[in-house]
Amino acid sequence: MFEDLPSPQGLSYHSLRESRRMTFMDNAFVNHALEGAAKRTLTHLTGSEDTLKLLYLQPDRALFLAENRRIILKVYTAGTALQHEYATAQKAASIGVPIAKMLGLEAGPPAVLAMEQVLGHPLSSRNPFAAKEAGRYLQRLHTLGAHPPFSGGQQQWDAFISWWENEEIEKVKRLGVLDPLHMSQLQEQFDHLQPLLAQRPIVLLHGDLQTAHILVDPQTEQVLAFLDFADAQPGDPLVDIAVLTLWDPELTDFLLEGYSDIANTEETKLVLSLYRLLRHLAEIPWLLERGFKALAERNMAALKDSLSASHHSRALPRMGEHASGESG
Repeated sequence: MFEDLPSPQGLSYHSLRESRRMTFMDNAFVNHALEGAAKRTLTHLTGSEDTLKLLYLQPDRALFLAENRRIILKVYTAGTALQHEYATAQKAASIGVPIAKMLGLEAGPPAVLAMEQVLGHPLSSRNPFAAKEAGRYLQRLHTLGAHPPFSGGQQQWDAFISWWENEEIEKVKRLGVLDPLHMSQLQEQFDHLQPLLAQRPIVLLHGDLQTAHILVDPQTEQVLAFLDFADAQPGDPLVDIAVLTLWDPELTDFLLEGYSDIANTEETKLVLSLYRLLRHLAEIPWLLERGFKALAERNMAALKDSLSASHHSRALPRMGEHASGESG
């Protein structure tokens, strides 16, 4: 399964506007070991101290902003993910994908990754030129090599997705947050679209490509940076596009206009719909387990709306055939 694939929606630790808006924690509960590691790394880098602003906190990780130096410090109790992020970001930069400037990685524990803050806005369909440019950069990122096994150990993509679907369905069943009708519709939709996955291309995915992980200048519509490569892993390139357009589907056409290797066909739309459905499903337990009830409920509502729309669209041809038969 994609490790930590869902993450809090809209969080952009490089955007001052976003960091003010998204407040998930009480500063009184800051893990002092994480904060101490951030302070030590900052001192090593700059030779001086700075005020650290907490942007995000979970028991095993935190994000800080050194407000005067404009340096972002990601701190994890386990360093493997940050080492992977650092290596992937460097590879992306080497092929011309814009990233935040990496300042250093300290292995810890706790591990600390330091980078320059990028001031920008999350990608949006309100910025069509930036969206097309983002599509071109994403296509370039996807040229970095990747191959199975996938994160569940499978060698075949369709087998991995089937396994992941079942894992997430079981989690949601245990939580009891979806009624039997929606669970049945969900399984039916997955079964209906599963045959489309047998021959999907495999690339290196970003792995968590929320709009907040592509920052743009809204005035010039220039893409400033791709962020947060910790979940990079092999997979179908449409997974990144599905996540990126999850809450802004109007982005899709602009992105695909820039991403010339993917044709904007009916099959593309169907595969995207499957991955969006799976993303919503995976978000629900992830968010509930971390106390983000309102965000989980938003995903539940979106999942139900998607199932309703899919059920209606699949029924329309049969209705049309019936009407045609009666008129004859």
